Amino acid sequence: MWCLGSSNRESEMRTNVTIATMALALAGCDFRTTVAADNGAVTAVSAKPPSTADADKIVGDAYAAFTSGDAIKMMEHYAPGAVVIDAANNLPTADRATITKWTADFAAMKPSDLTTDPRMVQVVGSDTIISSGIAAFLADVGGRRQRVSVRYTHVFARQPDGRWLIVAEHNSIPPQPVATGL
Repeated sequence: MWCLGSSNRESEMRTNVTIATMALALAGCDFRTTVAADNGAVTAVSAKPPSTADADKIVGDAYAAFTSGDAIKMMEHYAPGAVVIDAANNLPTADRATITKWTADFAAMKPSDLTTDPRMVQVVGSDTIISSGIAAFLADVGGRRQRVSVRYTHVFARQPDGRWLIVAEHNSIPPQPVATGL
């Protein structure tokens, strides 16, 4: 009806040609999310989800920092405003200073020999990765070196600059001792 004076067949043909043209045009597009940073810079971040291998690497790189002994290096993997529920504290926090103190206390325990078994990594859409499992490591606790186990969940989110940072962390002590290779 919108094309007065045209037959239905002509109108249908125009519609089909328009749809086909749009589909071909979109097929060549690289879909990106454009984000404006605080400094006014505009960044294009791919909306394509990471592969399983890429997600494993993102998580593994963050976990390698956890036994570096360097609280600053560890904190580089947390987004501003990240929410942390620590196994040794009753309340969650998003306060960066508190999280930095907790991280410094953890680094002072000299964690080493970190294993994550099981480690389940889930890619949830294009901008979120969840890693959950049991972490075991050696640490200086109570004046002696001992094995510590903790259940964990980390939520990683792609940042406007493309980095993957932890936006939520929940740690808890397993109700039963965990048998690991340590």
